[in-house]
Amino acid sequence: MDQTKPTIEFVEPTDGQKRWKIELRNFKQLEEAFGRDVLNAFSRCFVHADRLTSTVSCIYASEKLHSRDSVAFERDLNSMVWFTIGTLRELATAIQDLRAALRKRGRLDPNSPPWVTLRGLEDRWEGNEFYRKKRDVGAFHVDPEVIDKGLDELIKDQKDVTLSLGDGRRGVESQLALGLLALHNGLDLDLEGYRQFLQVVSDDHGDAASAIQEAFIDAARAAGVLFGGK
Repeated sequence: MDQTKPTIEFVEPTDGQKRWKIELRNFKQLEEAFGRDVLNAFSRCFVHADRLTSTVSCIYASEKLHSRDSVAFERDLNSMVWFTIGTLRELATAIQDLRAALRKRGRLDPNSPPWVTLRGLEDRWEGNEFYRKKRDVGAFHVDPEVIDKGLDELIKDQKDVTLSLGDGRRGVESQLALGLLALHNGLDLDLEGYRQFLQVVSDDHGDAASAIQEAFIDAARAAGVLFGGK
């Protein structure tokens, strides 16, 4: 194998350990083969893909710690849903930059399976105003106008509204429910619309990380990067 060419190599676990890794050998040459703009955009995509994967781990841990029917689990699930929405929006902008950088270098295959998936995600979270704005009004930002609208809806219902609830006295077992009620009532989504919205979020969440990895492998092959190990 050419020891001067950029290489991607799988390193097997040793001494009974489970941890494996994939190393980028001759990293300077890898950057030259890819281009800094491509490498930068891929790195940003990796950050967002890892965050999406982490939400699954966090929800699994919450279920084990609190139980699925607990107030704490419901609170954590809602938090992770909105964190996922914000992350998908940020991922879409990184995908847009990545697609432009690969196209500029003549290394974009828009009809390849990963790019069909990634372009669909980009079109939804970057190009569709409905999905794009959900990040601005309810995810990393909580829009005061949306909350005002939700509070108006709660007042119109003329029903008692839950301020907070919990399964015990500890803060970790409780939820400040008023905020979530106001947010959901201000989003112009009925229950069925919200369920459909969450299904799209779930589908995109599941597809993103694997598509990014496949796109990276395709780009590496197109750039002449060698693949070593197993």
